[in-house]
Amino acid sequence: MRIGAFWTVVALSCAATFIMLELPYVNWARVAAPVDAQPLIIRRDAKGDGRFGASRSGGRSHRGVDLAAPLESPVRAIRSGRVLEVGSDRGLGQYVALGHGWRLQSLYAHLKTIAVKEGARVKQGEVVGVVGKTGNARHPWITPHVHLEIWRDGAPVNPEAVGLAFAGVAAGAIAERRAGDSADASDTGGE
Repeated sequence: MRIGAFWTVVALSCAATFIMLELPYVNWARVAAPVDAQPLIIRRDAKGDGRFGASRSGGRSHRGVDLAAPLESPVRAIRSGRVLEVGSDRGLGQYVALGHGWRLQSLYAHLKTIAVKEGARVKQGEVVGVVGKTGNARHPWITPHVHLEIWRDGAPVNPEAVGLAFAGVAAGAIAERRAGDSADASDTGGE
């Protein structure tokens, strides 16, 4: 009888330890806002439309949303998960990709700095970087924003489908263009 009680205590201790270690990684909300700016506003400026599915050059569609946010403001994980990749890309600039389980991934791009390392676990709402103007977002006419992509089963999904709500599309400050610049303005950057 004493041996059974011993193993019961061991099992309960292990379970309590597991719960204490995993509790910080529980997703207490369906999704957390990726930026602190509220309400969430999708950028639209002289260089493009930040809505999901908006047309891009070369017959492409925008695979994410561009959320307007002040430069150097925090970018947060929408769900708990693991850092799959930290990198730099010509179009995305500096970016972080997270895996959230259940075949769900998120990507945060155009970051100025990255606050996490590849392989690290992150909590829902934890800062993964700060808003920058890297990659396609470096043009002065592009409103500062974070490019957010959400992927399920290897395909991009509209972030609204996982619970993010947007207040609308904001027209950014559009600089005065000279007549010769009008052709340049048709380029859709910010991916």
